[in-house]
Amino acid sequence: MRSIWKGTINFAVVAIPAKLYTATDDKRVSFHQIHGPCGSRLQMPKWCPKCERKAEQNEIKKGYELSEENHVILEDSDFQQLPLKTLKTIEVIEFVDLATIDPRCFEDSYFLSCEKTGAKAFALFLKAMEKHNVVAVAKLCYRDRENLAVVQPYDNIMLLQRLHYADELRPYEELKPQAVGISDKELEMAVALVKAMITGFDLNKYRDEYREALEAMIQAKIAGTPITASQPVAAPVTDVADALIKSLEMMGAK
Repeated sequence: MRSIWKGTINFAVVAIPAKLYTATDDKRVSFHQIHGPCGSRLQMPKWCPKCERKAEQNEIKKGYELSEENHVILEDSDFQQLPLKTLKTIEVIEFVDLATIDPRCFEDSYFLSCEKTGAKAFALFLKAMEKHNVVAVAKLCYRDRENLAVVQPYDNIMLLQRLHYADELRPYEELKPQAVGISDKELEMAVALVKAMITGFDLNKYRDEYREALEAMIQAKIAGTPITASQPVAAPVTDVADALIKSLEMMGAK
């Protein structure tokens, strides 16, 4: 695996040489934009309206807008000179119980491993978190921003998950449904249905059926074979109690 970031994990005065790796793959089917009349792939050039020509990659700079016609230009060297400890380090701030973190905070996941010279310190850091059943809250600079993250033990390496900051979380009070009356019998049936559907989680038994259907459709179009339309979805049952009874019967629950 090729690392996407290299630096150190700073744990108080302990510095552990480390590398970051992507932990997931994006399996979504991707498409190009095609010009229908001729079938050619459309191009999306970076166009300069003042010079009236396409801008080459080495001419493109990052600019902070002061006004529509005035920008502060930032070079790559400017970003490297920011007065931040987290430019080349994963700075551990504190340790917390994972259950206390709002689930909305979590973003992408990454594998975090160490260089050979940091193996002992890495192992001690990992074992100490396992013993206290906590995760590390940390910061690191990656993709042009200082990311908040949690680091936790994961099968003898560590898993780093980026977090949203508090001001990035949207309020949701207005989305809460209005209060409704629930009878004891309805609650009893709902609890029975949930109990009947409880099982052990196994990620391997779930498939992206949309992607599979899309890939099958593409292969059918290549082969010139007919494409079968999906069956219409049954109308939802409007009576909650009736729906619970039918669901329990379907699950074979008593």
